[in-house]
Amino acid sequence: MNTWLIITVSIAFLVSAFGAYLGVKTLRSLRDRKRALTENGEQQKIPMAAIQQRALWNILSMFIGLIILFWMFDGHAVTDFFKDDTFRISSTGVLCVMLLINLFLMLPTSKKGKWSELFDERDELVLTRAGTFQLVGILLLSVIWTVGLTEYYWTAGAIPIDIPYLMFWSNFLMLFLSRSIGIVYGYWWMDRYGN
Repeated sequence: MNTWLIITVSIAFLVSAFGAYLGVKTLRSLRDRKRALTENGEQQKIPMAAIQQRALWNILSMFIGLIILFWMFDGHAVTDFFKDDTFRISSTGVLCVMLLINLFLMLPTSKKGKWSELFDERDELVLTRAGTFQLVGILLLSVIWTVGLTEYYWTAGAIPIDIPYLMFWSNFLMLFLSRSIGIVYGYWWMDRYGN
């Protein structure tokens, strides 16, 4: 497997792991908050926002999907993508399933339609800030692809035709992953600092 692909997938794995870590920290802070808030000796339940739950599930699904893709690419070069039909169809299938799961889980984060009635001011503030994470995620991914491809294919002078296809898919995945991380981080920040 190509070195730059290992680095790129590893960084994507680390970004996903950061999202999972942030999710665990959020769950722990909610658990600690439940313990701290008591009324007449009884614990009050503080429900997690529906959007926050969906974002956590989305991060988990992305984490699992990236592990599956990393396992599938093990032993394959990127240039095998269009040469091996079975490999291409199976990896594209995994990517499509990941995107469909992400679309299903992140659909309520749209401010349009019936979902907008469920949002309060806190949800809208978190969703507004989550867009910044998407921008940063896409910029970070662009830097990784550009530097990795430039370094690896410098002597060849051109990149294989398979690469832009994979870049296209990775942009979609990064959009959903970074939005989920932004949502989880936004709720964690508000629970911790209150603004």
